[in-house]
Amino acid sequence: MRVAAIQVRAGEDRAENIATTAGLVDEAAAAGASLVVLPELFAVPFVGGTPDPEYFALAEPLDGPSNTMAAEKSREHGITVVSSVFEAAATPGVYHNTSCTYVGGEPRQTYRKSHLPFSNAFPEKFYFRPGQEPPGAIDAQGTRIGTIICYERHYPELARQVALAGATVLCVPIAAASGAMREVFHLELRAHAVSNGFFVVAPNRIGDENGKTYFGGSAVFGPDGDELAMATDHGAGEVVIADADLDRVARTRRTRPFLRDRRPELYPAVTEQR
Repeated sequence: MRVAAIQVRAGEDRAENIATTAGLVDEAAAAGASLVVLPELFAVPFVGGTPDPEYFALAEPLDGPSNTMAAEKSREHGITVVSSVFEAAATPGVYHNTSCTYVGGEPRQTYRKSHLPFSNAFPEKFYFRPGQEPPGAIDAQGTRIGTIICYERHYPELARQVALAGATVLCVPIAAASGAMREVFHLELRAHAVSNGFFVVAPNRIGDENGKTYFGGSAVFGPDGDELAMATDHGAGEVVIADADLDRVARTRRTRPFLRDRRPELYPAVTEQR
């Protein structure tokens, strides 16, 4: 299975951002990718450091232009596309940071970011209502994939949830700019791959927006934590492609049987309210 992480620089023009990303999806499909993952809120500038009510004007419904492009490219190429959108919900005044997965052009999974930061110049709690459903996994391209979103990579429980749902590939749309987070960026992603024995596809934004510099570093990691592909971090857009040998997942989980040897009855404090 060939997978692709799309790294983009988002400008102020939504239509231009979508067109640029669509071209990169075409490039990934032409290179043989059957799973393409887009970065967090790829079509619009990301939230600034100071809460701004005007930012809500960038929200769109699930069938808006961002996901329409993702669905069309998924259908056109017969691939799976993991999109990301600033969702304006049906209830007025309710907004979510939402990932939508399309398989052959059909919507198969909608996951709303459930863990939201209000730190390091990312006041996301001001804009988004947290999702209430845990991440899971769906059948796609002959395997199972699941998604968590950006800040949620700091919570190993969520990646483990996706693994327990049977995923062999974890998709992580990201918008990361903080220097403190860059120090542990690849470390955390590799740790998810190793502890769960699956592939991790992690596209990030790149470039200057609203006083922050998104550092790129989009990558694909194997179930041993090995780097399969990494962005050069040059230019406005880049397709990071790797071949994922899905048989490695079963082999790795036999030699590192972390999922088998779990003792969840011994750590209820992980999920207890305190």
